[in-house]
Amino acid sequence: MTYRSDTYGERTADEYDALYSDFVPSDAQIRLLAGLAGDGPAVEIGSGTGRVTLPLAGHVPVLAVDASEEMTRQLAKKTGDLPITPITADAAHYVADRRVDLVCALFNTFFLLASEATQRAFLRNAARMLTDQGTLLIETFIPRPGQRLPDGPHPGVFPEQRSVVSLKRRSVDTVVLFAAENHPDAQEFHYNEIVFRHGQPVSVVPGQMRYWKPEQIDALAGEAGLLLRERWADWDRTPYEAAASAKHISLYRLAGQNL
Repeated sequence: MTYRSDTYGERTADEYDALYSDFVPSDAQIRLLAGLAGDGPAVEIGSGTGRVTLPLAGHVPVLAVDASEEMTRQLAKKTGDLPITPITADAAHYVADRRVDLVCALFNTFFLLASEATQRAFLRNAARMLTDQGTLLIETFIPRPGQRLPDGPHPGVFPEQRSVVSLKRRSVDTVVLFAAENHPDAQEFHYNEIVFRHGQPVSVVPGQMRYWKPEQIDALAGEAGLLLRERWADWDRTPYEAAASAKHISLYRLAGQNL
């Protein structure tokens, strides 16, 4: 991923597992990704501390790419004998040294690349990495102001007006607030997850997104030489409904290849 150094890496990695440990990828998601990867390796952009990388590597080798050295370091501690190659690299510049059947950007990673220039560069790089029958898979939310984000059991809120503060999680010793600002003219979404934990200093985990509607992503992908192949509403391949779906899982293939 591409972030400013003060909004990612050191400040995020220590809290990431605690905030998202119960957001476990489904068996359907892992099977689907493994099937698309073929004999592998799969390239996962924004692999973080391994939420998806680790179970996926039980099926296929994974090139796990993240811009944060600290995220990569955290992942490397967990890999054991799994066929995972942790790579610290910016999505705007990373291109694997081989062509692959699957490049994926999961759990809003495409939006978290945070600038149009980086997103465009990532799409071009993905097209360069894919085999003739390969797939770029992007999973991200539909920007619907005022609605909960489809981010596991403790979602934040996408602001309807300029800003919102919502309760994301509460337990006996921990409270997590989600403070967000929406800048619709720029299609930018800035947020902080504020963690209050008994007996510990307050922790602030920041983030920033450059968001798009699905048809806008399709246009960006088209400019990179990619065409939409399929779009689902979830990992069970539920048909996507433009007016109702909370997120989309979109599969792209190189233009000129059989769809």
